[in-house]
Amino acid sequence: MINRKNKYFFVLLIVIVRMSFSCSQEKMSIPLNGTWHVEENSQLFGTQHYDARITQIDSTRLEITNFYNLGSDTYVNASLDQLAILIEKQNIGGYIIQGTGKVKSDYKSITFKYTVNDGTVEDPVIAQFKR
Repeated sequence: MINRKNKYFFVLLIVIVRMSFSCSQEKMSIPLNGTWHVEENSQLFGTQHYDARITQIDSTRLEITNFYNLGSDTYVNASLDQLAILIEKQNIGGYIIQGTGKVKSDYKSITFKYTVNDGTVEDPVIAQFKR
């Protein structure tokens, strides 16, 4: 039989475990999911405006649809480390894309710096993603 002291200990333990799990879940779900309005400055194409969509796969992986305005059926994979985003070199629809991003602490804007190479010309790009 569990005495009263042990019963309180178990209840306290359960509360602590649930709070810890809840806190770790909050750290995992950085609010980047959704549609972002992009202002992109490309050396080849000048300034463009379009929408992109970020889907957070887990606490460290993102998919960004319509990156570089390549269409809603394309996406780049990116890794997330707190407020830093890394786009490792990858081939998206014949374009080699790589770069970095920095998420603002209020999660309302991201600044990306990346290059896009179509096999002939490399295009340096700076893009602002905003909500």
